[in-house]
Amino acid sequence: MVKKRPHCVVIGAGIVGSSCAWHLVMKGAKVTLIDSERPGQGASFGNAGCICKSAVFPFSHPGAIRKVPGWLLDPHGPMRIRWSYLLPSMPWLYHFWRAGKANRVAQIVRAQVTLMNNVIDDYDHILAETGGEALRKSRGMILLYDTAKDFARDQWKYEFRERLGFPWQRLTRDELTALEPCIHLGEGIAVFEPEWQHLIDPGAVTQRIADAAFERGASWLHDRVRTVSANADGVSLLTESGRSLEADWLVIAAGVWSNAVIGQLGYKVPLISKRGYHSMVAKPNLEIHHPIMSASRHVLLTPMRAGLRVSGTAEFAGLDTKPDYRRAKSLMQNARYYVPDLDGEEITEWMGQRPMLPDSLPVLGPLPGQQNVLCAFGHGHYGLTQGPTTGRIISKLVFAEDPGIDLLPFSISRFRNQAKAISQ
Repeated sequence: MVKKRPHCVVIGAGIVGSSCAWHLVMKGAKVTLIDSERPGQGASFGNAGCICKSAVFPFSHPGAIRKVPGWLLDPHGPMRIRWSYLLPSMPWLYHFWRAGKANRVAQIVRAQVTLMNNVIDDYDHILAETGGEALRKSRGMILLYDTAKDFARDQWKYEFRERLGFPWQRLTRDELTALEPCIHLGEGIAVFEPEWQHLIDPGAVTQRIADAAFERGASWLHDRVRTVSANADGVSLLTESGRSLEADWLVIAAGVWSNAVIGQLGYKVPLISKRGYHSMVAKPNLEIHHPIMSASRHVLLTPMRAGLRVSGTAEFAGLDTKPDYRRAKSLMQNARYYVPDLDGEEITEWMGQRPMLPDSLPVLGPLPGQQNVLCAFGHGHYGLTQGPTTGRIISKLVFAEDPGIDLLPFSISRFRNQAKAISQ
């Protein structure tokens, strides 16, 4: 039986956790949102800002594992594994390889499509209700390939897109120039994807969603969870400041730190920090109108209200490893391949931690045998896109309603060896 007004504790105040809190309080739940950082910080602050409904392809695919030596040897490449982190990352890389088999890729794509189907409608709803619509732009995205060979390597994705009904258009040189006069592509190939949207301040959008939840009665706890336990009667938490909490439901949306929580409940998944960097160009000396992503150089330029965000690099390293801001500088070098004169009043650098699972799917739904503990983590590159949709799904589970999609592909039990109870 669902209680008339269940008390839900949500761990994590990024876009996913804040959306969970908002949807829950809107359905009548008593909500406590807890995080050691203010809402909208971390990856929800520094991401590329894109809402990418058609980004349904896993990062692992046939042949992708062969790139690992390059990730080790090139310190300035688009993907980097620090040598000190190679051994700890081996279990994750094993699952990454398994997720890249052709039949598994097809399964992952189908699952992502079910989750992506409603992301635009869910953003329409949450932005309208929280007054954030002006922070979203619906201009589409331009994807660049330096050579025809680079484009040919992704041909399978475009064939898949057509079967799935995702529109795309190959741009002529004149069409690219009309959309983005500043871009110089040489003999490369440009593709336009009209369904992409972007937020001009993703941190502010997350903060608005959290604030709207607080205005409707949710409580904020600026703290860190130390211990957690759960049984059929509810959940108990103790924070670092000594605060004790009792609740009916626990929602784990703690990003890269989620294993530290579920580990206390007897579970573990191959979750890794895939650290992202960006350079923020304040008052850029030229105008970019659309998000522009290079599939060849793995850099993404997003126009935002604070300037032009240049993001895209990824790094595997320990949670406490110091940032290597040379990676942010290399992003600017790659961006200037297409925009040679790019500069601005000030360029600042940032690093954040993405919660990445090897199959690029998040963990959504209850822990096996512990139905009042709900998982909502591991969205990787798509947390911003899928945050409001995840919040809606979690709220429906709390109130015993149909979530609207099959959650089996997102279940924690898909990692059989890691996710099984440790005590068994």
